[in-house]
Amino acid sequence: MNIWMDRGWMKLDMVLLFNLLTGCAVYMFWRLSERALSGYRSVRYLYYGLKAVILSFFIPVMYMAVYMRFYDIRDGSWEGYFMVETPLLMKVSAAFGIFWIIGVLISAVRYGWLLYNEYSARHAYMSEMAEETRFAEQTGRSMNMKRRIRVYYVEGIAPCIGGLLRTRIYLGRKDYDEERLRMVIRHELIHYRHGDLCMRRMLLILRICYWFCPPSVIGQIQEAYRKYSEDYDDETVCRTENKEIYIRTLLETAVWSTEKTYLLQPMAAESKCDVLRRIEKMKGFKDKKRIGYSMAAAWTIVCMLMGSTTVYAAGAGVIKGYDILYDITEVETEEVYEKEESIEYIETGDDPDIQIEEGEVYDSGRSSKVDISWSMGKNVRKTTPAFWMDSGSCISIVVDVEPRDLTVKVGIVEPDNVRRYISGSGTVNHVFYLDQSGEYKVFIENNNSSKVYVEGSYYK
Repeated sequence: MNIWMDRGWMKLDMVLLFNLLTGCAVYMFWRLSERALSGYRSVRYLYYGLKAVILSFFIPVMYMAVYMRFYDIRDGSWEGYFMVETPLLMKVSAAFGIFWIIGVLISAVRYGWLLYNEYSARHAYMSEMAEETRFAEQTGRSMNMKRRIRVYYVEGIAPCIGGLLRTRIYLGRKDYDEERLRMVIRHELIHYRHGDLCMRRMLLILRICYWFCPPSVIGQIQEAYRKYSEDYDDETVCRTENKEIYIRTLLETAVWSTEKTYLLQPMAAESKCDVLRRIEKMKGFKDKKRIGYSMAAAWTIVCMLMGSTTVYAAGAGVIKGYDILYDITEVETEEVYEKEESIEYIETGDDPDIQIEEGEVYDSGRSSKVDISWSMGKNVRKTTPAFWMDSGSCISIVVDVEPRDLTVKVGIVEPDNVRRYISGSGTVNHVFYLDQSGEYKVFIENNNSSKVYVEGSYYK
């Protein structure tokens, strides 16, 4: 498999792993915050904390710090990954990557079909309500909103708002009086101002991308966000509207509307039980102490630090387990290579017909293994950058040559510019033992009349 593809699978697996660790760690400490702040008026802070939990699955920071730990000081390069390829690890990472993509496609088709059915059912008998649309414009202007959001009638559903580019408010009845209509529309417009439409779409993407995550985790986050977004909207409405009339409006809505939920649309009353819970929450609003900004900020910082520590510790554990796996596979690989014996040739001086180039190498700095992947024209010799080796050590080389019937020279350039090499085709491997200290290079020379592709690695 091409080395760039192998590294692509490995980076994909690492990004998924550390994104998931980051999100789950932040969510765990959000749950601790929820319990610690249960005696306070903390709906607003817990609501925004949940937004941070959702974003932490998409915008992780700590795994980048883990990667940067393996910055290669010798040549100043940073590969952006910390796991060196072994045959076993490449196969596992590629298998998981392909399995993940298949799962994403299946999940996307499944949720896409649900969204299509929801859209078809909601728009089958939809009609615009002109008076309510003008009323929504007036309410929006009182909330300093410039966007015009239309109001539509769909029989039987609870009031809801939906659509990202073409945002609409849907009402399930036409006999609201002016005061109740204002409360319902204000509630839906607050959802829009708080960004709940975007966050619900991010939650759906989260469920598609992390389909392998236990449903209890993603499902709990989705349910918690639905609950706290409604509680925060209720709290915001009650600051400017009559709380008793608002509660009666919610009860009436829950009684006549069908108990139906949508994937992307926040609804004023999704179920009768949820409405009763929200009413109890609003009744106890004045009985709870107001949480201070300094306490909220301090608790947020503590949760972020604890979550970051958890992610870093998990990353360190992954690295430690990988080291054991890599040491085993590396030893086994080198033992196989040392069994191969070929005739070594020695050359001095340069043929004027040979074009000498320096080839790119891929050195992570975590071990003695360095990868190469070269495309070589005819009469071309490519060399690696120079590296220091001590007398008595060895350089082990293994490369695959395509086409496999073409012969190339594979060898080393010693400190005195003497070239030692073997000739081979297909899979070429050899161990060069060193009798002097100094700077060495690995080279491959193509004397054929056609292009060859060489891929492999050497151990220094």
